[in-house]
Amino acid sequence: MKIKTSELKQKVSKYLELVGMPSHDIETFTGLIVEQEIIGNQFSPIGELPGKHARLIDNIRVDKEEIVVDKPSLKLIKGNGRLAPLITAGYIDEIVKSAKKQGIYAFGIYDSTYNDFFDVFCRKIAAQDCIAIIAENGGPQGVVPHGGKKDIFGTNPIAYGIPTNSFPIIFDAATAMYAWGRIRQAKENGEKLPDNAYLTKEGVITTDPNDAVAILPFGGYKGYAINLLLEVLSGALVRGKSGLDQPSDSQKYIGTLIIVIDPASFGDIKDFKASTTKLANDILAIPPMNPNEPVRVPGQRGSVYLEEAQKTGVVEIKDRDWEKFSSALEKLQNN
Repeated sequence: MKIKTSELKQKVSKYLELVGMPSHDIETFTGLIVEQEIIGNQFSPIGELPGKHARLIDNIRVDKEEIVVDKPSLKLIKGNGRLAPLITAGYIDEIVKSAKKQGIYAFGIYDSTYNDFFDVFCRKIAAQDCIAIIAENGGPQGVVPHGGKKDIFGTNPIAYGIPTNSFPIIFDAATAMYAWGRIRQAKENGEKLPDNAYLTKEGVITTDPNDAVAILPFGGYKGYAINLLLEVLSGALVRGKSGLDQPSDSQKYIGTLIIVIDPASFGDIKDFKASTTKLANDILAIPPMNPNEPVRVPGQRGSVYLEEAQKTGVVEIKDRDWEKFSSALEKLQNN
């Protein structure tokens, strides 16, 4: 279905108000949800509100984070249960400003919640002519080491954003073969899981979402090694927990690491963006193996969707996701 962006924001804001989000956070969180919905994702932020994001909001213990490490090129935040996306959104401009001053800046979060909206955050950073790298030890456990039968790592998403003279290059994905939420999605839709990706508790490959308890890393031993690196960088490094030390019943030990690089510190920003723009255009000019599936640059499709939504003022949402959200909102309003 299609809905006006302004109307969607009103409904999301109302939902967040009814579930008890502090009023000073509603506008920020609404903006993140709506922008991610426009960009597109395997999991609709609107459809996820009654589920994943509801659990995030329920996890709030206090609504004020604290700075525990503050250096010229580094800051570490203890979230005290505050939502990681809200912490990230609140510091984005400061992170970019510090990166432009120092050349590079690292920002960590722990004692918080799952983070999200990495695509949105990378776009905001790239829009200010900086490179973004964002990672999270997206756990607790769910991903097995290469060759193993038992899960030990999180799905550990990584995202990056690179500025160009046109659309930014944006990538956002788990380092598991598939996102953990694919299991729930398959259950809800009565579908089978992709083959050769999920394991039962006995360590046997399965396509049955009711039996799946773990996922293989993407890319064999190479993907496993990258997943392991992110487990440390966004776990133990930022005072979160890594591996089996991360409890299965709490989000507070999940960490986020954001690294922002200022290309202008290395040379002329015009030269850099001319180079990244040419690279993107060269990629798009590569003949496709399948004529019906043109070669793409990561993030290009989301940029087109954003541009279209800005022109029309309309957001398109899958009917099933809209029905889930609308039903949840109606129940809240009737209580």
